[in-house]
Amino acid sequence: MPTRGLAKEPPSEAGDAERRRAQVDAFVAEFVGSATWKATLAVLEAAFPGLGMASTFSRRTEEVWRAIGGLDRGSAHRLGLPVWADGAGMVFDLSAHRRPGVAGRTARPRASRPYAGAYVIDTLDPLRYHRAVGGPQGPQDGPRPQVQALEEDDTGVVIVADLTTAGVRVLDSVALWRFAGRIVTATLHDPRRPDTRVRTRRALRALRRVVFVDPRLGLGVCLQIDVARTPRCLLAFAVDRTEQGAPRFVRA
Repeated sequence: MPTRGLAKEPPSEAGDAERRRAQVDAFVAEFVGSATWKATLAVLEAAFPGLGMASTFSRRTEEVWRAIGGLDRGSAHRLGLPVWADGAGMVFDLSAHRRPGVAGRTARPRASRPYAGAYVIDTLDPLRYHRAVGGPQGPQDGPRPQVQALEEDDTGVVIVADLTTAGVRVLDSVALWRFAGRIVTATLHDPRRPDTRVRTRRALRALRRVVFVDPRLGLGVCLQIDVARTPRCLLAFAVDRTEQGAPRFVRA
């Protein structure tokens, strides 16, 4: 005789799905309209010119919600690479996109702060997307007054980067956070200047949202770092240069 439990989703799986749904809902509600969101739109506008990114997504939160789909086989196809979920959000397999023998970047990454509470680091073509008008900047720029926003408890960074240079074939939330940490550290810390160590630590502690934009892959991934310093990749988006329209968002 079948038991009652067989007709229901296992409690642990149901609880995990509900918990992740709540995490994603809270992240999207906080992310859309934030300084990090505005910086992301500005970077997308420059990285994918002619598609009207900023104007398309300068909307109310409710309209953005309708453009976000769930993670399934179709969404993996839209993102252009294998993607699945684990306990911390989305995981991306970059195997088909890695390019052996690619030379490392020649220019040191620099950061600019186009919006209060968010800054941009461009590792591919420094200062292409935002001129440094309010800091932080690279340590080679000489002494500057401490940027108060770096000491706040709620800061976001948008990083323009080639995700295949992260050093691993499969990118999960932890690998993405480590990659972001290396980039922030390489941008702000100069071993010859002890004062930049403090600035870098403050910047890393303040980070709550990280967005990677990879123009070559047409891919963006969004991380949330909670109060326990746990990174979760809860949102991703794909941009098709051949289409006139908005990025296609996928939630974990």
